[in-house]
Amino acid sequence: MTPRLRTAEAVLPGHPDKLADQIADAILDLALREDPDAIVQVEVAVHDVHCHVNGRADVAGVPLGRDVVEAAIRAVYARVGFGRVFPGTDDWQCPRPADVVPHLVLTLDAADPRETAERPFADDQAITIGYACHDERTSFLPVEQHLALRVRAAILALADTRRDLQIGPDGKILVTLQEQSNGCHRLSDVVVSVQHLACAPLVIIERAVRDAVRAVLVAEAAALGPALLVPDQPTIRVNRSGTFVSGGPMNDNGQTGRKLVHDYYGPRVPIGGGALCGKDPWRLDRNGALRARQIAREVVATGFVRECLVTFAWAPRDERPSHVEILADDRVLDAVTTARWLKRFDPSLSATHAELALAKVNWEHCARLGHFGRALPWEGAAGEGLVERGPSAGF
Repeated sequence: MTPRLRTAEAVLPGHPDKLADQIADAILDLALREDPDAIVQVEVAVHDVHCHVNGRADVAGVPLGRDVVEAAIRAVYARVGFGRVFPGTDDWQCPRPADVVPHLVLTLDAADPRETAERPFADDQAITIGYACHDERTSFLPVEQHLALRVRAAILALADTRRDLQIGPDGKILVTLQEQSNGCHRLSDVVVSVQHLACAPLVIIERAVRDAVRAVLVAEAAALGPALLVPDQPTIRVNRSGTFVSGGPMNDNGQTGRKLVHDYYGPRVPIGGGALCGKDPWRLDRNGALRARQIAREVVATGFVRECLVTFAWAPRDERPSHVEILADDRVLDAVTTARWLKRFDPSLSATHAELALAKVNWEHCARLGHFGRALPWEGAAGEGLVERGPSAGF
């Protein structure tokens, strides 16, 4: 059998699309701090020093101030790493947060109590997807997605600990594997692009990035074992386009919801199509996707299923999905078995919101580092991974 191509992408926090996601969710965190049932739907577009925000962020009581929202936007740029001055140089990563110009076409009103009372009912139609594969060593994610996220974590750590490299906030990682007929994966290559200052030591950056990636791959091959990942020496390509000085919104425009495959499970797994970021946790796309992931994880955790895909179909005014399908190892579970899972993990908007404590999650941090494969309530026992809303860890 011809090996299957398996590939996945990850981006650094300063990527313009991911920057837009973090800004949208920073505004969400700001609203949830005031009201756990805040009504938030925010779209963000960034380009150059301009940050365009539209939608709404309505809270009970006194509305959010525009000055508070603008300060929160600039704080995200700083946490991502824009404006940082490196030792030994007067240069910085543009744009500086103080230079960012927010354009708010954003409704900041007091929430209507009648609308708040309607939160348990879907206000739209949607498809939400949850997926998990059996191996806990990959955080129940496809191997290629797991490796892309692990390489990203290594690049972030390198940028933070080796300031002498002058690595910037923007960057991308692409991991390509060949899946053999026996389910083992053979590494093909890893492509990494990292932003840097104009005066940065490019040869040293390339060597350091290559060494960091190789260390991750060696460690992961040992952890996963040869039955899952062959310990090859793949091609590692770094900054193949040459210099990468202008990055983030100074290099390209960015918008919320343009990294959906990256935000979910990689291109191996179909997605419902709804963005996770910029929406309060009562919204279908976020609420349903997280409960579906939790159910998929629990199904494979039984040890009898290697792969599970959970699909919810929602209609307006639904309290819980109109239709549910649980696909376990390409076999649709019967109605009785499906009902048992739904009794254990009620997919209604109210139960999901309450049991996963979604009002207490730091959503900006999820936008930055991912919704899946980390210590979060839907990734394990209820109550795990809760974090205080507000500033996330810096880049």
